Amino acid sequence: MTSKFSDVDEYGFQRPPEFDYANYEAIMSEYLKVLARRQMQWEKLMRRHDPAVMNRALKRYIRKGVPAHLRGIVWMKTSGASVAKASTPDLYRSLLRQKHDEDIVDIIKIDLPRTFPNNIFFPDIQNQLFNILVAYAHHNKDVGYCQGLNYIAGLLLIVTKDEESTFWLLRHIVESIAPNYHTKSMSGLIVDIAVLNELLRVRVPDVHAHIKVIGLPWAVIVTKWFICLFAEVLPIETVLRIWDCLFSEGYKVSDLNVL
Repeated sequence: MTSKFSDVDEYGFQRPPEFDYANYEAIMSEYLKVLARRQMQWEKLMRRHDPAVMNRALKRYIRKGVPAHLRGIVWMKTSGASVAKASTPDLYRSLLRQKHDEDIVDIIKIDLPRTFPNNIFFPDIQNQLFNILVAYAHHNKDVGYCQGLNYIAGLLLIVTKDEESTFWLLRHIVESIAPNYHTKSMSGLIVDIAVLNELLRVRVPDVHAHIKVIGLPWAVIVTKWFICLFAEVLPIETVLRIWDCLFSEGYKVSDLNVL
C-alpha cells in the first residue's frame, strides 16, 4: 500500500522500516483537523498574550502541545531565555571570537557526525551545531563539553532553526532545568536517579520490584534518558512535548512528578 505520508517526518528524521503507515494515516486523517484548530487557537493567543507571562490558559495550551512553527519563539519566551539574551546580546558572538581549547574542539568534532545521522537536514547544520557547542563549552567551564549535549543542542537547532536561540536555550537547560547533570560529578543526575527510584518504589512497586530482581542498576537504565533529556530515546514528537513543559514549567516537570 502506498502512503501519502513521506518516509521522513517534518523534522527531517527517517521513519524506521517497520513504521505502520496505514495506522498512522488513519490516526492523522482525524488528528490533522485537531492540529489545524489548535494552530488557530495558538495564533489568537499569541496576538493577545505575551508567552513570557505564564497564566492558566497558556499552561493548558502548552500541555496540549505547541505548534511546530511557534516552538522556538514559545520556548525562548516561556523559559526566560529571551530575557537572558537581551541582557547580554553580544555574549554568543564574543564566545565564538575568542581562542578555543583545542582538546574541546577535537572532542566536539568527533561527536558531530554521530549526532542524528538519520536526519536529512543535519549535514547542512553541523557547522552551526559545532559553533553552539564550542561557545557553550567556553561559557560554562564547569561543564565544558559533555556527551549528550550534542543531541540536546542538535534537536534545539532543528526546532528553532536559529544558532543563537539554540545557544541560549541550551544554557537554560544545562543551568536551570538539569543543573549538575553534565558536570564532572554529575551530582544532579545522581540525585534525580535516586528520586526516580523512590518514585517508582512508591507509585509503581511492581516495576520497582522487577528491576530489583533482575539486578540492573537504575543508572544503567536511565542515564541516557536524563543526560540527553530523552532526545535519543523517545519518538521526537514525544520529546518535544516534554520539552514544551520543561521550558514553561521548569525543573519540577523533570522530577517526573507525573508518576
